[in-house]
Amino acid sequence: MTKRYYSLREANDLLPALREQIAELKRTREEITIRRLSIERKKREIKSVAPDEFFLEEAEIEFMLITARQQIDHLEAQSIFIKDIDAGLIDFLTRIGGRDGYLCWRNGEPSIRFWHGIEEGFSSRKPLYDQGV
Repeated sequence: MTKRYYSLREANDLLPALREQIAELKRTREEITIRRLSIERKKREIKSVAPDEFFLEEAEIEFMLITARQQIDHLEAQSIFIKDIDAGLIDFLTRIGGRDGYLCWRNGEPSIRFWHGIEEGFSSRKPLYDQGV
């Protein structure tokens, strides 16, 4: 995978589209959960289940999972990493102080204001103004 480095402006410009993608991934996960629970309930209620009885429903769930994984893989190929769908936590590869790091954004924040090192995580976020970015 080729690394792509983001400036603060480039990463901030992507936030509106990423907000939508995070919302879509959350909806997909919720739908998958509802469908799985429904299938499990039906299986418990039915005394004898034919092997193919739930094939279509399970195939639809699998398709939803594959589609979501493709969305995430596409972002990762662009050096954008979804760290937590629930929190809407996203990291963008960048260069800070001559080294690789991540611009760190959480859904609900108006813009990217934090960063952390490659080996660090959300709990190690530092304000960007400390770096003169």
